[in-house]
Amino acid sequence: MADDELIAALRAADPAALATVSDDDALRAVRRARPERRRPRWMMIAAAIAAVTVVGVPAGAAATGFMAQTGWFGSPNPGDHRDHCVDAGVTEYDCDDEWVDLSAPDLDKVVASVYPTWMPLAPGVTREDLTARVVSISSRDALTPVTSLRRAYESESFKDWLTAWIAANDAGDSAAQETASRVIAEAAGWPALVATDGGGITDIMRAFAERIAAGDREAAQAAAEYEQAPGWDGVERRELMDEIFDEVYGDDR
Repeated sequence: MADDELIAALRAADPAALATVSDDDALRAVRRARPERRRPRWMMIAAAIAAVTVVGVPAGAAATGFMAQTGWFGSPNPGDHRDHCVDAGVTEYDCDDEWVDLSAPDLDKVVASVYPTWMPLAPGVTREDLTARVVSISSRDALTPVTSLRRAYESESFKDWLTAWIAANDAGDSAAQETASRVIAEAAGWPALVATDGGGITDIMRAFAERIAAGDREAAQAAAEYEQAPGWDGVERRELMDEIFDEVYGDDR
């Protein structure tokens, strides 16, 4: 089916599909909602996924029979060329990324199909556990690029490794601690996190990783706080986080 025919079919199925959002309006709306750098990354990820709904196919249209794999690439906004991608500032995605309907009943199968098999799992974490978490945080009435699902996998695994480092430090297990340090450092280069880094997030990850590799437990706890990882002890470390942010951003904060 040609693009014009697909758009016509969407509009015929759902009158709400006549409504479109211009690039300028979408960008302004997303930038107003853009989180500050000091907010935890899980909030940044949630904002990035939510931002997709601003430029997405209207919810009514998505609910008229689309399954999780929409077959739609490029801009999700009816009327735009399919090779046109909007840089929302919070997240960046490839024009070749397929858009996924997060409200579809088969979302769990699509999420499982993009599991990054190369990614190391923290001790005690299974592929099934991680997939269930990604499905849980992705389930909402919206569209998102496939890369966002991969990013969710990587982000959740990164939190697991922070928790694993803290547990190893508590137990005095130097071998496990060293393994966790290595993976935490490598995570800043994981493909989906790099591809969707709209604000120096991976630079912050590297700054934390350097301190953690040196055995700095306070830095590990500050990273766990920043990430809202399960290993966080609940003690706020704002001054330490500010110090690390200053190292990364300097006067640009």
